[in-house]
Amino acid sequence: MVEVHKVSGAAFDGNVYLILDERPILVDAGMMAAPTLRNIKKLIDPQKIEMIVLTHCHHDHSGAAPELKAATGARLLLSEKEVGAVGDDLASVAYLFGQQAPQYEVDQTLKEGMVLDIGEWKLEVMETPGHSQGSLCLYEPRAKVLFSGDTVFPDGNIGRTDMYGGSTPDLVASIERLTALDVEIMYPGHMEITGRDVKRQIEMSLRFAKSVL
Repeated sequence: MVEVHKVSGAAFDGNVYLILDERPILVDAGMMAAPTLRNIKKLIDPQKIEMIVLTHCHHDHSGAAPELKAATGARLLLSEKEVGAVGDDLASVAYLFGQQAPQYEVDQTLKEGMVLDIGEWKLEVMETPGHSQGSLCLYEPRAKVLFSGDTVFPDGNIGRTDMYGGSTPDLVASIERLTALDVEIMYPGHMEITGRDVKRQIEMSLRFAKSVL
């Protein structure tokens, strides 16, 4: 049975998820490696993690990527549309956190239609631009699970589009795609995990996004 654990270590950090399947992976990296690693060690030897999949390169989701990659030996995956933003203080919005964007090597680029086979779960890569140019969601159709990054959040909330590479029309189109999915559990990039009428929550996000066009 697949387990998902939220292992991020600070309330203001982006959510970091550890998926325990045949090939354990992390979804996002957050900004603070030390507390995240402490939480991971309660569940698994970090060296067993095979991949770190970033939903996008914003600093609150990627700042700890170099340290986590070094600690785990995992391969780092990111959208092909965001590789050029690595290490860029503006594109990664590191400046908003008063920090510098770290440099790190991306081992594999991701694009629409790719599938990450981690064992029982087969995570489908969806390109969902809007919050950033290369934002991604991961969807597991049999488990009806969505890792939504900063595209949608619980209770009709949405990712902001007023930063580098953001686009409200693109976000609307991306959320429209998500409303077509059968989702029972959503793991968002911020806020809490939700399993409460998720389709309705995503539809609320779509209405909100359209209202700010």
